[in-house]
Amino acid sequence: MNTGIGFAIKNTIVGIQLGYGFIPLTDKKKYGKTKTRDFQIHHYGRKMIFDIFFQDYRGFYVEKDKDQNPDIYQQMSVKQIGMEATYLFNGKRFSSKAAFDLDEIQRHSAGSWLVGGGGYYYQLKGMERSGSEGTYGLENFQLGVNGGYAYSWVMSERWMMTGTIQAGANFGNALKSLKKGRVEVYPTAFARIAGNYHKNNWGISFAILINNKTVYPVKKEELSLTAITMQLSYVKHLDHIFKSKNK
Repeated sequence: MNTGIGFAIKNTIVGIQLGYGFIPLTDKKKYGKTKTRDFQIHHYGRKMIFDIFFQDYRGFYVEKDKDQNPDIYQQMSVKQIGMEATYLFNGKRFSSKAAFDLDEIQRHSAGSWLVGGGGYYYQLKGMERSGSEGTYGLENFQLGVNGGYAYSWVMSERWMMTGTIQAGANFGNALKSLKKGRVEVYPTAFARIAGNYHKNNWGISFAILINNKTVYPVKKEELSLTAITMQLSYVKHLDHIFKSKNK
Protein backbone atom coordinates (compact mmCIF):
# COMPACT_ATOMS: atom_id res chain seq x y z
CA MET A 1 0.00 0.00 0.00
CA ASN A 2 1.29 3.44 -0.98
CA THR A 3 -0.07 6.90 -1.41
CA GLY A 4 0.10 8.74 -4.71
CA ILE A 5 -1.13 11.95 -6.30
CA GLY A 6 -4.21 12.75 -8.35
CA PHE A 7 -6.03 15.65 -9.95
CA ALA A 8 -9.26 16.31 -11.83
CA ILE A 9 -10.12 18.47 -14.82
CA LYS A 10 -13.86 19.06 -15.36
CA ASN A 11 -15.35 15.52 -15.26
CA THR A 12 -12.09 13.59 -15.81
CA ILE A 13 -10.09 12.22 -12.88
CA VAL A 14 -6.38 11.46 -13.38
CA GLY A 15 -4.47 9.43 -10.80
CA ILE A 16 -0.71 8.94 -10.82
CA GLN A 17 1.56 6.87 -8.58
CA LEU A 18 5.28 6.52 -9.33
CA GLY A 19 8.34 4.98 -7.70
CA TYR A 20 7.81 3.90 -4.12
CA GLY A 21 4.97 6.28 -3.34
CA PHE A 22 5.28 9.21 -0.98
CA ILE A 23 4.44 7.35 2.23
CA PRO A 24 5.12 3.57 2.31
CA LEU A 25 2.56 1.89 4.55
CA THR A 26 4.32 -1.49 4.93
CA ASP A 27 7.59 -2.59 6.56
CA LYS A 28 10.13 -2.88 3.71
CA LYS A 29 12.49 -5.00 5.81
CA LYS A 30 9.78 -7.61 6.34
CA TYR A 31 7.80 -7.39 3.09
CA GLY A 32 10.46 -6.26 0.62
CA LYS A 33 10.27 -3.33 -1.78
CA THR A 34 7.61 -2.84 -4.43
CA LYS A 35 8.34 -0.50 -7.31
CA THR A 36 5.15 0.88 -8.83
CA ARG A 37 4.03 2.84 -11.85
CA ASP A 38 0.29 3.37 -11.70
CA PHE A 39 -1.48 5.75 -14.09
CA GLN A 40 -5.29 5.88 -14.34
CA ILE A 41 -7.80 8.13 -16.11
CA HIS A 42 -11.53 7.98 -15.33
CA HIS A 43 -13.90 10.12 -17.38
CA TYR A 44 -17.49 10.40 -16.11
CA GLY A 45 -20.16 11.65 -18.48
CA ARG A 46 -23.95 11.62 -18.58
CA LYS A 47 -24.08 8.81 -21.16
CA MET A 48 -20.60 7.29 -21.10
CA ILE A 49 -17.87 6.37 -18.61
CA PHE A 50 -14.31 5.80 -19.86
CA ASP A 51 -11.51 4.14 -17.86
CA ILE A 52 -7.83 3.86 -18.83
CA PHE A 53 -5.33 1.83 -16.80
CA PHE A 54 -1.55 1.50 -16.89
CA GLN A 55 -0.32 -0.43 -13.85
CA ASP A 56 3.21 -1.85 -13.53
CA TYR A 57 4.24 -3.45 -10.21
CA ARG A 58 7.53 -5.19 -9.39
CA GLY A 59 8.19 -6.96 -6.08
CA PHE A 60 5.63 -9.19 -4.32
CA TYR A 61 5.29 -11.33 -1.22
CA VAL A 62 3.14 -14.23 0.02
CA GLU A 63 1.87 -14.03 3.59
CA LYS A 64 2.49 -17.11 5.77
CA ASP A 65 1.72 -17.94 9.38
CA LYS A 66 1.81 -15.08 11.89
CA ASP A 67 5.04 -16.31 13.45
CA GLN A 68 6.80 -16.67 10.06
CA ASN A 69 8.16 -14.05 7.72
CA PRO A 70 6.48 -13.85 4.30
CA ASP A 71 8.06 -15.31 1.17
CA ILE A 72 9.45 -12.45 -0.93
CA TYR A 73 9.50 -12.49 -4.75
CA GLN A 74 11.53 -9.40 -5.51
CA GLN A 75 11.84 -10.06 -9.28
CA MET A 76 8.19 -10.90 -9.88
CA SER A 77 6.40 -8.23 -11.93
CA VAL A 78 2.83 -7.66 -13.14
CA LYS A 79 1.79 -5.22 -15.86
CA GLN A 80 -1.81 -4.37 -16.75
CA ILE A 81 -2.72 -2.02 -19.61
CA GLY A 82 -6.36 -1.57 -20.51
CA MET A 83 -9.29 0.60 -21.44
CA GLU A 84 -13.02 0.22 -20.81
CA ALA A 85 -16.07 2.15 -22.01
CA THR A 86 -19.46 1.93 -20.28
CA TYR A 87 -22.84 3.16 -21.55
CA LEU A 88 -25.48 4.44 -19.11
CA PHE A 89 -29.07 3.76 -20.19
CA ASN A 90 -30.59 6.19 -17.69
CA GLY A 91 -28.10 9.04 -17.85
CA LYS A 92 -30.85 11.64 -17.52
CA ARG A 93 -31.71 10.55 -13.97
CA PHE A 94 -28.51 8.81 -12.79
CA SER A 95 -25.48 11.13 -12.73
CA SER A 96 -22.04 9.53 -12.69
CA LYS A 97 -20.63 13.07 -12.46
CA ALA A 98 -22.41 13.64 -9.15
CA ALA A 99 -21.40 10.21 -7.85
CA PHE A 100 -17.70 10.06 -8.67
CA ASP A 101 -16.26 13.53 -9.30
CA LEU A 102 -18.80 15.93 -7.72
CA ASP A 103 -19.25 17.93 -10.92
CA GLU A 104 -23.05 17.86 -10.45
CA ILE A 105 -25.57 17.49 -7.61
CA GLN A 106 -28.16 14.72 -7.78
CA ARG A 107 -31.41 15.58 -5.98
CA HIS A 108 -33.27 12.23 -6.08
CA SER A 109 -32.27 8.58 -5.79
CA ALA A 110 -31.96 6.86 -9.17
CA GLY A 111 -30.33 3.91 -10.92
CA SER A 112 -29.29 2.85 -14.41
CA TRP A 113 -28.49 -0.35 -16.29
CA LEU A 114 -24.97 -0.49 -17.72
CA VAL A 115 -23.36 -2.16 -20.72
CA GLY A 116 -19.72 -1.90 -21.66
CA GLY A 117 -16.65 -3.42 -23.18
CA GLY A 118 -12.92 -3.02 -23.40
CA GLY A 119 -9.51 -4.47 -24.07
CA TYR A 120 -6.57 -5.44 -21.84
CA TYR A 121 -2.95 -6.53 -22.15
CA TYR A 122 -1.24 -8.45 -19.34
CA GLN A 123 2.41 -9.30 -18.83
CA LEU A 124 3.65 -11.33 -15.85
CA LYS A 125 7.30 -12.17 -15.18
CA GLY A 126 9.21 -14.02 -12.48
CA MET A 127 6.32 -16.32 -11.57
CA GLU A 128 7.11 -19.46 -9.54
CA ARG A 129 5.27 -22.78 -9.48
CA SER A 130 5.20 -24.70 -6.19
CA GLY A 131 7.34 -27.82 -6.31
CA SER A 132 9.37 -26.74 -9.34
CA GLU A 133 12.57 -24.79 -9.91
CA GLY A 134 12.99 -21.65 -11.94
CA THR A 135 10.52 -18.99 -12.96
CA TYR A 136 8.16 -18.49 -15.87
CA GLY A 137 6.24 -15.65 -17.46
CA LEU A 138 3.12 -15.13 -19.52
CA GLU A 139 1.38 -12.46 -21.55
CA ASN A 140 -2.24 -12.18 -22.52
CA PHE A 141 -4.42 -10.09 -24.84
CA GLN A 142 -8.14 -9.81 -24.05
CA LEU A 143 -11.26 -8.19 -25.51
CA GLY A 144 -14.66 -8.49 -23.90
CA VAL A 145 -18.08 -7.20 -22.92
CA ASN A 146 -19.86 -6.73 -19.61
CA GLY A 147 -23.12 -5.52 -18.11
CA GLY A 148 -24.44 -4.41 -14.76
CA TYR A 149 -26.34 -1.87 -12.73
CA ALA A 150 -25.62 1.42 -10.93
CA TYR A 151 -27.62 3.09 -8.18
CA SER A 152 -27.27 6.33 -6.22
CA TRP A 153 -29.04 6.70 -2.88
CA VAL A 154 -29.63 10.35 -1.97
CA MET A 155 -29.80 10.19 1.82
CA SER A 156 -30.29 13.91 2.35
CA GLU A 157 -29.76 17.21 0.62
CA ARG A 158 -25.98 16.91 1.08
CA TRP A 159 -25.17 13.19 1.46
CA MET A 160 -25.21 10.48 -1.22
CA MET A 161 -24.02 6.86 -1.59
CA THR A 162 -23.42 5.17 -4.95
CA GLY A 163 -22.60 1.62 -6.02
CA THR A 164 -22.05 0.05 -9.43
CA ILE A 165 -21.36 -3.55 -10.38
CA GLN A 166 -20.44 -4.97 -13.78
CA ALA A 167 -19.71 -8.59 -14.73
CA GLY A 168 -18.89 -10.15 -18.05
CA ALA A 169 -16.41 -12.18 -20.06
CA ASN A 170 -13.23 -11.43 -21.96
CA PHE A 171 -11.93 -13.45 -24.89
CA GLY A 172 -8.24 -13.82 -25.66
CA ASN A 173 -4.99 -15.66 -25.08
CA ALA A 174 -1.24 -15.33 -25.48
CA LEU A 175 -0.18 -13.95 -28.87
CA LYS A 176 1.31 -17.29 -30.00
CA SER A 177 -1.90 -19.13 -29.08
CA LEU A 178 -4.10 -16.52 -30.80
CA LYS A 179 -2.14 -17.00 -34.03
CA LYS A 180 -3.04 -20.69 -33.83
CA GLY A 181 -6.73 -19.87 -33.33
CA ARG A 182 -6.86 -20.76 -29.64
CA VAL A 183 -9.19 -18.44 -27.74
CA GLU A 184 -9.95 -18.71 -24.03
CA VAL A 185 -12.83 -17.21 -22.03
CA TYR A 186 -12.02 -15.18 -18.91
CA PRO A 187 -14.63 -14.02 -16.34
CA THR A 188 -14.43 -10.36 -15.28
CA ALA A 189 -15.88 -8.11 -12.58
CA PHE A 190 -15.71 -4.35 -12.04
CA ALA A 191 -17.25 -2.43 -9.13
CA ARG A 192 -17.29 1.18 -7.90
CA ILE A 193 -18.39 2.41 -4.49
CA ALA A 194 -18.58 6.07 -3.51
CA GLY A 195 -19.89 8.21 -0.69
CA ASN A 196 -19.85 11.98 -0.81
CA TYR A 197 -20.90 15.18 0.91
CA HIS A 198 -21.44 18.18 -1.31
CA LYS A 199 -22.26 21.86 -1.13
CA ASN A 200 -22.89 24.22 -4.03
CA ASN A 201 -19.22 24.80 -4.90
CA TRP A 202 -17.24 22.19 -2.92
CA GLY A 203 -17.47 18.63 -1.68
CA ILE A 204 -15.71 15.65 -0.09
CA SER A 205 -15.76 12.15 -1.62
CA PHE A 206 -14.42 8.69 -0.77
CA ALA A 207 -14.43 6.22 -3.67
CA ILE A 208 -13.26 2.62 -4.17
CA LEU A 209 -12.66 0.95 -7.56
CA ILE A 210 -12.38 -2.86 -7.66
CA ASN A 211 -11.16 -4.31 -10.97
CA ASN A 212 -10.93 -8.12 -11.14
CA LYS A 213 -9.70 -9.99 -14.21
CA THR A 214 -8.70 -13.61 -14.80
CA VAL A 215 -5.47 -13.90 -16.80
CA TYR A 216 -4.71 -17.64 -16.68
CA PRO A 217 -7.76 -19.93 -16.86
CA VAL A 218 -6.10 -23.33 -16.27
CA LYS A 219 -8.17 -25.02 -13.58
CA LYS A 220 -5.26 -26.23 -11.45
CA GLU A 221 -3.50 -22.87 -11.64
CA GLU A 222 -6.25 -20.32 -12.15
CA LEU A 223 -4.75 -16.86 -11.77
CA SER A 224 -6.70 -13.64 -11.31
CA LEU A 225 -5.61 -10.05 -10.70
CA THR A 226 -7.61 -7.77 -8.43
CA ALA A 227 -6.66 -4.09 -8.46
CA ILE A 228 -8.25 -2.01 -5.69
CA THR A 229 -7.96 1.79 -5.82
CA MET A 230 -9.13 3.93 -2.89
CA GLN A 231 -9.43 7.68 -3.34
CA LEU A 232 -10.26 10.40 -0.81
CA SER A 233 -10.97 13.71 -2.55
CA TYR A 234 -11.71 17.30 -1.68
CA VAL A 235 -13.23 19.15 -4.62
CA LYS A 236 -13.41 22.93 -4.92
CA HIS A 237 -15.11 24.41 -7.98
CA LEU A 238 -13.30 27.39 -9.48
CA ASP A 239 -15.77 28.16 -12.27
CA HIS A 240 -16.02 31.84 -11.32
CA ILE A 241 -12.32 32.34 -12.06
CA PHE A 242 -12.65 31.16 -15.67
CA LYS A 243 -15.98 32.79 -16.53
CA SER A 244 -15.63 35.86 -18.68
CA LYS A 245 -16.89 39.07 -17.13
CA ASN A 246 -19.89 40.69 -18.76
CA LYS A 247 -19.17 44.20 -19.98
